[in-house]
Amino acid sequence: MFKKFKRIADNLTALAKYFRIKTELAKQRELYFFFPSWSFGGAERVHVDIMNLFNDPKPLCFITDRSITDGFKKEFQAAADVIELGRWAEKKELKQQLYKMLAASINAQQHAVVSGWCSSFMYDLIPYLAPHVQIIDIMHNFKDDDDQAIERYSLPHVPRINKRIVVGNVLIQQFKDLYSINHIPEQYLERLTVIQNKIPFDGVFPEKNYEDTLQVLFVGRNSEEKRPNVFIRVAEIAHDLNLPIEFKLIGDFSPGDTIVPSNTKIVGPVHDKAILNDHYKDAHLLLLTSRRESWGLVVFEGMNMGVVPISTDVGELSNYISRTKENGIVVDNLHNVEDLALQFIKELEFFISNRAHLKTFSINAFNTVKQLYNNCDFDESYRKILSSRSGKYEKRI
Repeated sequence: MFKKFKRIADNLTALAKYFRIKTELAKQRELYFFFPSWSFGGAERVHVDIMNLFNDPKPLCFITDRSITDGFKKEFQAAADVIELGRWAEKKELKQQLYKMLAASINAQQHAVVSGWCSSFMYDLIPYLAPHVQIIDIMHNFKDDDDQAIERYSLPHVPRINKRIVVGNVLIQQFKDLYSINHIPEQYLERLTVIQNKIPFDGVFPEKNYEDTLQVLFVGRNSEEKRPNVFIRVAEIAHDLNLPIEFKLIGDFSPGDTIVPSNTKIVGPVHDKAILNDHYKDAHLLLLTSRRESWGLVVFEGMNMGVVPISTDVGELSNYISRTKENGIVVDNLHNVEDLALQFIKELEFFISNRAHLKTFSINAFNTVKQLYNNCDFDESYRKILSSRSGKYEKRI
């Protein structure tokens, strides 16, 4: 009986969304985004930054998967007209109907642009789109190296994708390797375009006490790829060694589900930028324990507040932070949790014993972000690529 009522409720929800989809598709617009989620994460933050560049009319954004949290829901809804597809992106019969409906509307726009990230739904829509529709793929990072990875799923559509936006040269090399292995002609590498993500910079270096107990942060999702278990293991070892460190776990964690030592505070999710900045202002160090990343936005958010990152060697980060530059530390991206945690402990012990170095690293981290901010062309580059009529869109006030 319960399943029957649930099926009826799902059908009614899908019917209501049909009318919303049809209403939004009837409007004249040129930009259509396809993103899997509006959950808490660096990628979602970037997607908000992108959509905020366009107005009059707003872009139409489709959320194609189930969001784990409502982390950036309000920001998405402020930046675009957003439709969470639900069953329309899940049930085969509904999807086929929706592809045709979307294509009919998008193809009718003279200067239509379709863009998205990590969206198999968008790739499956591509064969329905007319040749004049521009396809702009956004790729933050590669997924796991298996046959189900999204970058592999996209391979049949490479000739139709007009541009692929990536955050740095590491991804360029990964695409070179992927195309070569799969016999994709080299000419399509010319469609890869690097755009550095927008860097937060508040312009004020916060006052910090470098002599007392060190404050160390983890900021990220509670997911396998972010490896919060490594951060917790670091905190456990620090506790056993009686190191003068306090740890904070920021993300979708709850005290009832996450066991941590007494030197660790579970803050939980923080979506308010001002509150998050307060945590950064109080902190000395940030540990990025991820197994993979593209940009590692939280690293730069922290550096903006003088927080020194200690990160696994993932994505593009080694191009920006290093012991040589004295603005952060990159450690080997080991698979073994214990060995990786001990690497982090070694670096924490270095800063405990060298407080003057910690202050130097902190100032240099801040100055690194300042320089990146001054050189960033995020707004201009995305406006140029995502508008088939350059200069049409004005900066949102």
